[in-house]
Amino acid sequence: MEKPKISEKDLVHSGTGDEYGVEKIADAPSVQVKISKDEMSATLTLFPPPEKDKNFSLEDIIIELNNAGVVYGIDTNKIKEMLEKGIFNTPIEIAKGLEPKAGEDGKIIYHIEIHKELKPKIDKDGRVDFHDLGFITNVTKGQLLAEIVPPEKGSPGKTVTGKTIPAKDGKQVKLRQGKNVVFSEDGKKIFSAIDGHPVIDGDKVSVLPVMEIRGDVGPSTGNIDFVGSVKIYGNVKSGYKVKAEGDIEVEGYVEAAEIISGGKVVLKRGIRGMGKGVVKAAQDIVAKFVENSTLIAGRNIIAHEAIMHSLVSAGSRIEVRGKKGLLVGGTVRAGEEIKAKVIGSPMATFTEVEVGVTLEQKRKLLEISEELENVESALSKARKAIEILEKQKNKEDLSKDKLDMLRRLKESEMILDEKRKVLQEEKEKLALIMQNSTTAKISVYDAVFPGVTIIIANASMKLKDKIEHATFYNYEGQIKFRPYESESR
Repeated sequence: MEKPKISEKDLVHSGTGDEYGVEKIADAPSVQVKISKDEMSATLTLFPPPEKDKNFSLEDIIIELNNAGVVYGIDTNKIKEMLEKGIFNTPIEIAKGLEPKAGEDGKIIYHIEIHKELKPKIDKDGRVDFHDLGFITNVTKGQLLAEIVPPEKGSPGKTVTGKTIPAKDGKQVKLRQGKNVVFSEDGKKIFSAIDGHPVIDGDKVSVLPVMEIRGDVGPSTGNIDFVGSVKIYGNVKSGYKVKAEGDIEVEGYVEAAEIISGGKVVLKRGIRGMGKGVVKAAQDIVAKFVENSTLIAGRNIIAHEAIMHSLVSAGSRIEVRGKKGLLVGGTVRAGEEIKAKVIGSPMATFTEVEVGVTLEQKRKLLEISEELENVESALSKARKAIEILEKQKNKEDLSKDKLDMLRRLKESEMILDEKRKVLQEEKEKLALIMQNSTTAKISVYDAVFPGVTIIIANASMKLKDKIEHATFYNYEGQIKFRPYESESR
């Protein structure tokens, strides 16, 4: 069989390779060629020619390499150097394959601000100006919201023996059509169909209108449940509920009411919940103060005066700013960091601050564990029933009803088994997140008082002494502290 031919570009390639296999691919009297196990590299060893007057030529070496099966990535310059300098009895890498290159994944380019920071102005006296938040992004009809950049194809590689190594293509990204948006004809761009407020929910883009309530939410309005964002210029009275798929902004006070948002919540005058007030946001909650309330945020919670006697949980960070910066009473949990000016009180008020694990994570893990147990139980019952029917089928013809039952049971088995795998994976991911949460920290600018319990991941400590200007962290299962860190790392 004719040996593969090599082109000039195949000859010009250099580099260092992997470990070489012990098998000798070619072993002429004065030339030895070895190819690595993965065929991505080849070495050449020259031995002194038996006849003093007989010298090797480059062409001779190429023929020997070809005979050994090396046809790609040959570095002729190295071979020439070996010949010119008379490098004998030393294996030199003279051919290297081309590694495959995976294609870049597709991506989404957003033409709107999707992670807007809530940064109200604070003057030198610590007063907060809630009139210049700019937290609602507005778009106009026909405005470009996002576009999909398609994935790139991978570049195949090649072994020194001329075999093609396939490469992985980049992954396609998805962008789903939400409410009040339209795709371009090629499906790569998405535009707003109305004037409104953009909301990103995973891979879905929607544009929602904004509902404005010029007075209080109370007897005159009843409960509010809106598909877009809501702006309330008055107060939210006790016993009433405001629910929105988008953001919620309240100019006045919130009493013992319930606020539920699919985006952000801003309470410009704060919440005095009287033990019954509840605020839930998929993203951030910003409030002037929080008192006797329950707050749960997917990302951050920022209070500009105090958080007092409340149950507060944030997926990422909780911060109490301003002149008081007081966090006292109740239980406060955050996934990554809690920061305040003062934690607890000189009266040793019971205050529990915890980072590393959120209330939502604990609840979710419990839910997944219970659901997984139910699915595994149902799967076990289905498999036992299938086994009984299969045994009957082997002994005798089953009736049509039993055959239908067997078919349905097998379908259920497939669905339950797939659900079990998904739940198991979710449980393992969540457990890993909770396990690796020891980098979380609690920082206090002024002082933390006795009576405060600090919990960081798997470690806890109840303070017996006042500690000033400190950052608490978990070190090998124990709570330690160092000088206060002003910025998040």
